[in-house]
Formats: sequence, C-alpha cells, structure tokens
Amino acid sequence: MSEVRVTSYCECPFSTAIEYAQRSLKERGSMQVSPVASVTETVSHATKVVDDSTDGARLHDALLLVWKPGHKTTYPDFRGVLTVRPQNRGVSMRLQGHYDPPFGLAGKIFDAVAGNRIASVTMQRLLDCLIVDVEAKWNVAHRSGVNQT
Repeated sequence: MSEVRVTSYCECPFSTAIEYAQRSLKERGSMQVSPVASVTETVSHATKVVDDSTDGARLHDALLLVWKPGHKTTYPDFRGVLTVRPQNRGVSMRLQGHYDPPFGLAGKIFDAVAGNRIASVTMQRLLDCLIVDVEAKWNVAHRSGVNQT
C-alpha cells in the first residue's frame, strides 16, 4: 500500500471549508483526475463528513474521499481524507490517503521509482481544482452577505 499527502492554502474560513469541499465534490458527479491534462481518468467517488482524528487539540470535521476508476488498468482505487487547519485568513487543506499500485509486483516497483510521484502530482491537481471551487463558493456567499464564519 502506498501513501500520498499534499497540502495547499485556501482562502476560505475554517468554519465552511469542509462543507464547501463536500458540496463541490458532490456537484461534480464523476470526476476527472490526472497528473497532466492529456492523461485523464474518470473516477466515480463518494464523500462523507467524519470526525477529524488527526487533530488532538479540538473536535472538528474532515472529509473522507474514496474513488474507483473507470479503468483499473492504470489508476488504482483511492481512499483518503481531506483535513483543514486555520492559517492566516484561510485554511491549509491537506489531502492524504493510500492506494494499491496496479499490476502486482511490477506496479509496486514502478510506484517506488515514479508512480508515487505521479500520484502526488495527481492529488495536487485535484486539491488545487477543489480549492478553486471552494474559494468560488466562499466568494459568492461572502458577496451575497451570507455570514458563513
């Protein structure tokens, strides 16, 4: 089993980040994931709000994310969790999870050489797209006067 962890900053209040992330993922239906724009895979996914067990300081939500690719030949199943921490005027979003490389022993060797880096780039692209959606949702709510903090 291989692990991946990526982190980025998001201009959205801590109190709404997980809600907006879940809403964004639900609105997508199936989604495209890729390390580069020319190599995409359609995955079906599910989300669930869960307790964030990674923060011993306080109780708050995290977002469980699982996906299954349409073609298991090149992309593995993924199970991970999105967590947020307050940072400046927004949050630090971290997506971390695990997958089993496809193709048995050959896949594990490839994963050790390059596959895990490809997985990290894929996760970073996904997180960056998710952040764009979350920030857009926050900006709409903020401009319309909805107090979500």
